[in-house]
Amino acid sequence: MKKLLLTVFASLALSSTFAQQTELHFALNSGLFSFHGESSNANSVINYIADSKSGYTNNPYGTKSALSYGFSGNLKRVTKKNFILGLDFGYESLRSKVNILGVYGTPQSPGNLLATKGSTILSADFINIFPSLGHRFHAKKIAIDLTGGFDIGINLKTQENGKATAVDGTVFTTERDRKTINTEVRPRIQLAANYNKMGVYAGYSYGFMNYLDGFEGGSPYCVSRLIRFGVTYKLL
Repeated sequence: MKKLLLTVFASLALSSTFAQQTELHFALNSGLFSFHGESSNANSVINYIADSKSGYTNNPYGTKSALSYGFSGNLKRVTKKNFILGLDFGYESLRSKVNILGVYGTPQSPGNLLATKGSTILSADFINIFPSLGHRFHAKKIAIDLTGGFDIGINLKTQENGKATAVDGTVFTTERDRKTINTEVRPRIQLAANYNKMGVYAGYSYGFMNYLDGFEGGSPYCVSRLIRFGVTYKLL
């Protein structure tokens, strides 16, 4: 990863000789983050430990999305032939969701499943770096940038927070550390439209890293995917 970043920084520096312009943008983004693979699921249950009055989600890797958020700074070199070399650096909190249909091990229904309604949110916080290449197209006064590259995410923490309510009104909650990877790598493609200083963008990323790599029991496989959208403001 260090070699890749050094290459991008060096390319940005060298390209200044040929660049038509250098741009710096600030971005606020949101997105729909979820998991994909045989070990992901739309629904799950909470395993409740009566002695400690605590529990955990049996499978927190949801195929459903919760609202994510983040912010970043983006540096672009745009050449006279509209070739783009970019580097984006920022923070993101990515959140997926799984529905909780029941709780095992409760005092109300020991040994059986107690039906509930609720959900568990899995939150993964990243420092994200996005080196990219692309091309700029012009439609009158609108600049349209098509770029591609790789998200390189440094995982700060990953945590599940669940809440489910039984028919008798009993509320069950979970809070557990779920960090299994330190670095995430996702191919990413993105389309942006800029008018004067304001811009909007949308992109799609699909992860390479198996969040359950090394887990016992079959061949667990679970990777991430993210639809990202945001707004930008041109600082330079």
